[in-house]
Amino acid sequence: MPLENLQQYLDVVINTGNVLSVNKKAGQKTSEELVDCLKATLDAASIDVAKAGITSVKVTRSSDDLKEKVTEHERANVKIGAKLFLNTSSTGNLKSAIETLFEVLGVECLDNLILAYHPQGRTTTNGVAVNGGDSDETKESVMDWTGGHSDAIRDLKALWKEMEQYAIEKKICQLGIADLDVNSLKELYSTSEFHPSIAQINISTCCVVPPPLQEFCHQNDIQLLTHSDPEEILSKETLSGELDVKNFSPKWTIRFQVHVKCRGVLAAKGYVVGASRE
Repeated sequence: MPLENLQQYLDVVINTGNVLSVNKKAGQKTSEELVDCLKATLDAASIDVAKAGITSVKVTRSSDDLKEKVTEHERANVKIGAKLFLNTSSTGNLKSAIETLFEVLGVECLDNLILAYHPQGRTTTNGVAVNGGDSDETKESVMDWTGGHSDAIRDLKALWKEMEQYAIEKKICQLGIADLDVNSLKELYSTSEFHPSIAQINISTCCVVPPPLQEFCHQNDIQLLTHSDPEEILSKETLSGELDVKNFSPKWTIRFQVHVKCRGVLAAKGYVVGASRE
């Protein structure tokens, strides 16, 4: 499919499908893996005509085996987890990402979903929120997740409320959050109806997991995990330059993994990206 054909649409969803068979590179950074997977998709892309509308279109990779991998085993025997990367406080984008993933996977529920929300306008240095100091606490990455963005917590709570609805309806079993400092996590926890049960912290910016964060997670039965994902996983410059999808800005990116429970085998992995024409 010629990429210039995308210009007739206002919104595009790019589904990489199962990338385990097309991306064999080991040790890649998350953003590098995403770009390679999107390139493989766009190089062998087709428009899902049945899903193409007047203003929106879904782009998939030809000869993808994702649905087959998901249905090889009974749903109860597979664990499906996802991470949603969001840089705007749009509940519409969040819902669009989740509903699109359900459709892509052909399932009605997820085992877990982790939200990585980093509000635009935060004060950052190399992608790390800065709290203005150079104390030992800063070196241990006890940082202010809000980065000086006054509405960050309010916006996060609105996003979380939308996620809670999926949990209440049993469409998502566990909700998780990435990169919050302990004070932000406490505030989110205290005001939520469906508490976060997973908290991720970025190992690339954190030499030592802050003891207050460890303690809070331990006291409230929150699984504390590490990751090395960037705050902005896909920029509009990368989308336009490396991927040649011009005049579009990414709205959200969601990464999914499908594991066979009894064996712990990764059966499928992929990305879905939502973008809008500028």
